[in-house]
Amino acid sequence: MVCNLLVLLLIGAASQSGTVHSATSDNVKALYTNIFTTNSYNKRVRPSLDLSTPTNLHVDLDLVAISDISEVQEKMTTTASLFIMWTDEYLKWNPSDYNDTMTIYLPQDIIWKPDIALENGFSKLVELGDNFILTTVSFDGSVIWRPFEVFDTKCSINIKHFPFDQQTCSLKFGVWTNPLSDITIAVGSNGVVLQEYQSNGEWDIVKTSSEASVSSQFGALVTYTITVQRKPQYILLNVVLPILLLSLLSVFVFALPIESGEKMGYVMTVYLAFAVFLTIVSASLPESSSMSLLSMYLVILVLMGTAIVIITTLELRLHFRDSSHEISKVFLYMIRSSKILQCKKSHKKVDDSSKIEVLPKETSEMPPAESVVDPEKTEEVTWPDVTSAIDFFCFWFFLIATIVITIGLFASGYINGAN
Repeated sequence: MVCNLLVLLLIGAASQSGTVHSATSDNVKALYTNIFTTNSYNKRVRPSLDLSTPTNLHVDLDLVAISDISEVQEKMTTTASLFIMWTDEYLKWNPSDYNDTMTIYLPQDIIWKPDIALENGFSKLVELGDNFILTTVSFDGSVIWRPFEVFDTKCSINIKHFPFDQQTCSLKFGVWTNPLSDITIAVGSNGVVLQEYQSNGEWDIVKTSSEASVSSQFGALVTYTITVQRKPQYILLNVVLPILLLSLLSVFVFALPIESGEKMGYVMTVYLAFAVFLTIVSASLPESSSMSLLSMYLVILVLMGTAIVIITTLELRLHFRDSSHEISKVFLYMIRSSKILQCKKSHKKVDDSSKIEVLPKETSEMPPAESVVDPEKTEEVTWPDVTSAIDFFCFWFFLIATIVITIGLFASGYINGAN
């Protein structure tokens, strides 16, 4: 019985010693009254007991999302919040005087806060945050302010390697009015925070950096730099691939016989479809004084398509040329070369007058010199043979050129853009 009583006494003593004093609403009201009424807190006064000593700001950027990067407007749109911390000498108290009240939350518009703003913004200068945002104030005077914003910033766009380009954009936050002797800025321990970052369907973040400096025109400045890499899959599948297929279709005009009567109609239909598609694509391409990789590719394909139309037109004139026109040696060489490359034998038409007369051995061992067959005279060559040879060489030339240009141009762009 006595032992049980002793155990109960020990438990009661332990529970009394472990009691936690929690702040009540009266304690918080008393603290507010002491700060704003008794001590007459004034948000217009920089919170430093010694005004010769600057107020130090520690700033981090919590990046939530990259909404858009506009190549035409040279603008980056991001969603982010700033983590700004400083010490307010007029917001200190002794927690034991207010039943261990350690932290209070105050609206941002009733306390002093730095006139920090986005300096390279795309629109007019505005105040960060909103009045409903609460700041966290600790008993030692440390204040944490987290304004949440959608930032539109200017960004110099380099589209040389588009669609394999990397872009580097910056967000510059600076103190607008107060000089460096009043407010200084230091990058927080985290810099650019990506814990809450939501990935973008068009861009991947390659690297980030942060730097505190001094603005030449204003005061303290902190710069957050974000380097992003474009995801080229959408451009390759929806722009490059259809254009490549159209360019291959225009090459196959040389595989179409002239006798079909559809050669010119085919090439013009493909070329017009190609031109219409390029007009649609050009509206979505970045507007810049420098030519992008994709723009250069489109220009080359347009030039090749124009050359194909011109060659096809000249072929039709040659095909229906009168046989009285002499075929030049250049065309004869093209015909022979095409037959060799196609492993075809030349079919020669020989008349009776060109046959070799075989004489008895005792009369002559060799036939007369004029009876030897001359291949150039016995081979009948027509203008359709010329156009057939032109078709053969042009088909392979433009086909190989299209493939080599496509692979070479985009491979170099991918390598250079990644670097």
